[in-house]
Amino acid sequence: MINIETAPIKPVTLRHRIVEVIRQAITSGDLSPGDRVVELRLAKQLGVGNTAVREALFELERAGLVTRIPNKGSFITKTTLEDAQQIFRVRKVLEALAVELALEHMSAPYLDMLQGLVDAMKTAAETGDFERFYQNDLEFHRTLWQLSQNRYLASSLETLVVPLFAFFLIRTRLDYKVDLLGSARRHHQLLDSIRNRQQVRDRMVASLDASETFWDQAARTPAGAPPAERR
Repeated sequence: MINIETAPIKPVTLRHRIVEVIRQAITSGDLSPGDRVVELRLAKQLGVGNTAVREALFELERAGLVTRIPNKGSFITKTTLEDAQQIFRVRKVLEALAVELALEHMSAPYLDMLQGLVDAMKTAAETGDFERFYQNDLEFHRTLWQLSQNRYLASSLETLVVPLFAFFLIRTRLDYKVDLLGSARRHHQLLDSIRNRQQVRDRMVASLDASETFWDQAARTPAGAPPAERR
């Protein structure tokens, strides 16, 4: 059960606040990967209606943090290290194609948008806001998927990669700040390649290779381990 000490949620920002309550419970460890989220119980606990909780769970599902299984219910996304490794292997092939196709539809406004996301990643890394970092990181990649203008490619990457981001959002903590800064730099380098239209496929693969190494180390580190054990 989620540890709630606040008053019942006001309707004005209902769905958003329910989403934030569940997000915080996940990142704090009150909810763990594989835990079931029972709509009726959560609605009663928060003092809200079942519909509002259901809408919040749909939003969390789109973010990859919740998995809905027909006839069983909603569960906090559970991705194993083996799952992550297999996803990365496919992701590198698909994203290399996506960024190459995205070049055909790239324009100055989109470059500005991507630059803003990279800048936001750097700021989040510097302040230790790892959740905001991953939100901007995912949006950066989603923009490239959409710019590929291949709906099958974009849909495949959405299905594969969103749970991967959710997995590492759950696992990483503030002491990975330096690595997050390195990731922001790699995104900046990738954006430079996109802007110059040079070696974009190779740069994307190199960036994902570096990310895979960092995320593999993070995944192998026990959750809650002190910084000394994480190096």
